[in-house]
Amino acid sequence: MPRLPEVTTPNKDNQEAFDYLMKTRGAVRGGFAVTLASPDITQRMAHVGTYARFDSPVDKLFREVAATVASAELENPAEYVVHSRQLLQLGVNEAVVKAILDRAPVTGATEDQMIAINLARELTRSHKLSDASFDAARKRLGDAGVVDLIATVGYYAMLAVVHVALDIPAPK
Repeated sequence: MPRLPEVTTPNKDNQEAFDYLMKTRGAVRGGFAVTLASPDITQRMAHVGTYARFDSPVDKLFREVAATVASAELENPAEYVVHSRQLLQLGVNEAVVKAILDRAPVTGATEDQMIAINLARELTRSHKLSDASFDAARKRLGDAGVVDLIATVGYYAMLAVVHVALDIPAPK
């Protein structure tokens, strides 16, 4: 049960943020329903999330791996449940997904998957990014792509802090 009530109807204070969530996500639920207690930060978080999840030119596989890894590493089931399902739908091996969720060593992942796994794990575990991981991501994604992937990890780290602090539950 979240620490604050979910906001499921718009009012004069949250109308703009509420409408943006409806437009971009089709519903107001989960963490965003709770953070609507502060509509301005909710809308700003949602804008970054819209880009990271839907609009970034970085391939969806990289984005979903980064989202799942960051959310698992930071113990945010409100996100890793959803994104691990996405990984399976994208054809990621079930053993790889399980290792990500268990924060265990990964075997059997593709090179692209390992680029995203290593980058997200390093940033969430040691708060640093090795030259090897940066160079691999940059070589594969280019300058703009590596920035987008790093920012995607940052977005899910922010969500983890907010979701954990507000006790946002995993979706059913």
